[in-house]
Amino acid sequence: MYISVIFPLADFRVLHDNHAGRLSKPKWGEHDPQALFVRGFGSIHTRNKSGLGFFGENYYADCDNLVKYPQQTFVSAIVGDERRILTYPIYRRFYFDGLTSGRFELGFRMNKATLEAAKTIADYRHNELVYDPVSVAKQILSKQTTLHLLDGRTLASALVQIMEPLRDAYLMATTSSSAMHQYDITSVGSRYVNVSSPFVVVRSGSDTPLTGASSMRSLYKGEFAMWGARSGHHRRDIDTMIIESSNLLTNESAKERFARLFYTQIRCLSFSHSFYLRQSDKGQFTGPSHLRPAVAAMLTRLQNLQPVAGDKHDADVCLAMAEIVANSDFNPSRLADEINKRVSRTWARRFLPAAFNFVDKKIDKAIEAAASTATKQALNGGL
Repeated sequence: MYISVIFPLADFRVLHDNHAGRLSKPKWGEHDPQALFVRGFGSIHTRNKSGLGFFGENYYADCDNLVKYPQQTFVSAIVGDERRILTYPIYRRFYFDGLTSGRFELGFRMNKATLEAAKTIADYRHNELVYDPVSVAKQILSKQTTLHLLDGRTLASALVQIMEPLRDAYLMATTSSSAMHQYDITSVGSRYVNVSSPFVVVRSGSDTPLTGASSMRSLYKGEFAMWGARSGHHRRDIDTMIIESSNLLTNESAKERFARLFYTQIRCLSFSHSFYLRQSDKGQFTGPSHLRPAVAAMLTRLQNLQPVAGDKHDADVCLAMAEIVANSDFNPSRLADEINKRVSRTWARRFLPAAFNFVDKKIDKAIEAAASTATKQALNGGL
C-alpha cells in the first residue's frame, strides 16, 4: 500500500509588480528547470532517473533537507488485528507548475515483508484479511514531523498541522536573498502565498484487499475502484482519495496513474483558484487568475510524461497515458470554467462575516467536489 500526503500550495506573487522577489529559477513548468537544487529543500531530479514510489511529473525538488521524521512509523491497518505494520517514507518532494500552483508531496509505503507475514498467518488460520485505508490515512496524518527552516527554526508538529511552516519554508527558498529584507515572509505570505490542509491519496494493490467501509463514497468503478472518504482529522469533508487496484502494487496501470495525477492536480489547481478568489475579493491583489493556462499546462504535462530510463512497463504506461489525454475530449477552457463554477464563493462570504468558518468548510467541500467531478468525467471520456 502506497500513501501520499499532499499539501496544495498557491503562489500569486506573479501579480506583484516585482514578483515580490520570487526567484526566476528553477524555471518550473519548462522542459529544463535550469537549476540543480532548491535552497533549503534539496536537489532537483528528473523522474526518468528514479522510479521510487508514486510516479509524478517530469521533475521535482527533493525536500529531504526540509522535512524529517524523528521516529519510525507503524500503523494498525488490518481490520480486527492490532498488528502494527512498519510504514516507511519513500519520498519527500515539491512540485510547481511555474505559474501559481504547486504541492508538497510526502510518500510512504507499507513494509512488504510484514504484509506477506500477515497474509501467511491469515491463510493458516483461514481468516479473512482486509485493510482499512481510512484508518491508515488518519494515522499517517498524526505522524510527528520536524521541519528545518533556513532561518534556523526547527519546528515539530503532526503532519496535519505543518501548513504554515511549509509556507514559510517555501517563501525563504524561493525569494532572492537581496529581496528578503524588503518582502518579509509574514506580510507576503499572508497576502500572496498559502498552503492548504493536506489530503491523502492511498493506492492499494491486490496484496492489500480493502474493507468496504460505509464511509467511503464511490467515485469511479471500472478496471479499478476509486473512493473518497473522511479520515476523521481536522473536520474536513473528503480528505482521502483511495484507489483500489486488482494489479500488484508495483504495476500501476495507465488509467490508474492518470486518475491519481489528474485528481491530485485538479485539487491543487482548485485550491489555488479558491485562494485567488478570496484574496481578490478582499482587495489583496488584482490581475488574472492564470487558471486556464494552468489547466492547459497540466494536460500537456500528463500527455508528455517521460518514462523511467530502462523501464519498459513505465514506458508503456506513459505512452498509454498520452493516448488517454489525446483521445479524450478535453477542453482546457471548459475544465477551467468547471473549476471556477465549483469553487466561486457564495454570497455568504461577502455578507455574513460571522459565518466565515462555515463558509470555509463549504469551500473545502467545493474544492474536493471540483476534483472528483472532473476526474469522473475525465475517466468517462473527457470534459
